[in-house]
Parts: sequence; C-alpha cells; structure tokens
Amino acid sequence: MKALTIINNLNYKVDERCIFKNFSLRVNINEITEIRGRNGSGKTTILKIICREISSNLYNSSSQDNAIAYLGHQNALIEELTFKQNFSLNSLDIDKPLAKQMNIFHLRNQKINNLSFGEKRKIALLRIFQSQTKLWIMDEPFLGLDADSVNTIKELFFQHIENKGTIILSNHQETISKSAKVQLEDLSE
Repeated sequence: MKALTIINNLNYKVDERCIFKNFSLRVNINEITEIRGRNGSGKTTILKIICREISSNLYNSSSQDNAIAYLGHQNALIEELTFKQNFSLNSLDIDKPLAKQMNIFHLRNQKINNLSFGEKRKIALLRIFQSQTKLWIMDEPFLGLDADSVNTIKELFFQHIENKGTIILSNHQETISKSAKVQLEDLSE
C-alpha cells in the first residue's frame, strides 16, 4: 500500500518534557489511521506535525495534493452566529441530506451558543465532510457525541475511505474497526 505520510525517528520535547523518542509513523492512502494514547501522550502534537502547524525535518509527505481538512479540539464556530451563517462565512451551503443523516439539519437557524457541545461538534464535523478534500485530519472527533452519532460518523468515515479518501485521527475513546492503530507510549513515566 502506498504511504501518504511518513515520520521517521522523531524526537520531540515540549518544555524539556520528552514527548517522542525515535518515533516513526507511516500513514497509508485510503486508510483510517487512529493515533491512540493517554492524555498528554502526544496525539495532538503528531496531528499538528502532519498538518505542518509544528515544523519537523523528519516529516515526509508523498501527497500530490496539499489540501487537508482539519478539525482540532476547538470546533472553530462563531458562537453568536447561526449554523447556516457559520457555513455561509466559508461560502458553503449546508448539505441537507448529510445534515439530516447527522441529525442536525433542523438546527440550521439556531445560534451556535444555544446548542449542546455534541451538536456543535457534529456541525464542525459536517464542515469537514463537505470539504471535498481527500485527507481528513481530526483531533478526537467523537468528543461529546452520543452512541448513535458515533455510529453515524463511523459510517461516514468508511464512505470517505471507499471514495479514495484518507483519515488520520487522534482517539482515546471509541475504536474504529478496520483502522490502522498507532499506540503512543507515555514517556513521562
């Protein structure tokens, strides 16, 4: 299988605390790769290195297309605006069938600050799903979601892979079948 991203022998410290020591990672095209580990084990840091938010000379990407749809810990929504207005800011129309599948279409005229955390998370995920990019990178995408929503999101992940997409995500909750799992070591102990 062809590699999209390769990290070789990464050593990385934050404030003198060793996060990675000789860490290597291979992410294959058309796969879901789960970065798993305890809180503080470096899951978010790896995603930021892959997204080039943190520089590293040990990172190599064979991707021809640099387009990445990224969802971090924050949902990146303007709280005082409605769901529909947030999408309009990015020149997006809400994909009605997809939003209905995610059980959020009925919220389109609600201000974000009136919604639950799980509803906000699903709106942020919808923006990723509508992005038209092949590479989705998500930091704890299941955070705040109920069991039915998690199952729906997993179905959408599998559809993306079937459509020649690639997903890299951090996760310490719900496992995803048919994913490559990378377990990070906690070097602080």
